[in-house]
Amino acid sequence: MSLARFADESSSPLRRLDSRIKTVVLLSAVAVASVLSQWYLALALWLAAISLFCVMPFDRRALLKRLIMPMGIAWLVFLSVLFTHGSRLLFTIPLHYFSLDAYQEGLVFGIVLFLRIMAAVTLVAALSFSTPMIDILETLRLCKVPHTVIDIADMMYRYVFIMQDTAFTMRQAQISRLGETVSWLRRVRDTGKVAGGILIRSLDRSTRIYQAMLARGYDEDSHDLCFFTTKVPRRDKLIGLAAGLLLILVVTLNVLSR
Repeated sequence: MSLARFADESSSPLRRLDSRIKTVVLLSAVAVASVLSQWYLALALWLAAISLFCVMPFDRRALLKRLIMPMGIAWLVFLSVLFTHGSRLLFTIPLHYFSLDAYQEGLVFGIVLFLRIMAAVTLVAALSFSTPMIDILETLRLCKVPHTVIDIADMMYRYVFIMQDTAFTMRQAQISRLGETVSWLRRVRDTGKVAGGILIRSLDRSTRIYQAMLARGYDEDSHDLCFFTTKVPRRDKLIGLAAGLLLILVVTLNVLSR
């Protein structure tokens, strides 16, 4: 365990910011990003989300891994809208049996969708890189999200890593038994067996965990002790207020620009 790592985290302004303020502001920004209709506002919000990583230490490779799949999905959305949305022809790609027609309206709308997706995903990544998951969930509990939803999300986050370790162990056992030397169809069948085994073990584990929770007096309507024991600092409240006003300004500009 590196003490330098904790020193770097404590010196980061974003990580020093109160978790309740970060969660509310960044999730609100995600909601704003999902409704923007102007490409330059979505681009500005995406650049602002990227700039958040400049004020905290992070693993760039982990960030790229976190963003590469959403970027691929956003690119597919852009292409699908480009060739299906609109009426003014932009260009045509001739193929053997048919042709693909791209439209000007699809180009503009596709760019907006691409930027909206990337802005929202980058904001969520900034929140996950700077805030522990338990703080995020407890902030959502303060925001009156149903307790059952919070408990399920907490258990999913906690035990998804156990499922990952189990899958890795089973995969290593398969490789050690020369599972890579068989035919492709055999490997597909073995992969299905591994996935089925993981699912069955997960169901059994979830049943045991729920029974253990009931044995300890768990009730979804019960009230837990307050997780946050300190008040939000005045400085953090001012930062949250300023960020909220900026989001309101972005929404206002988006409405006026229509």
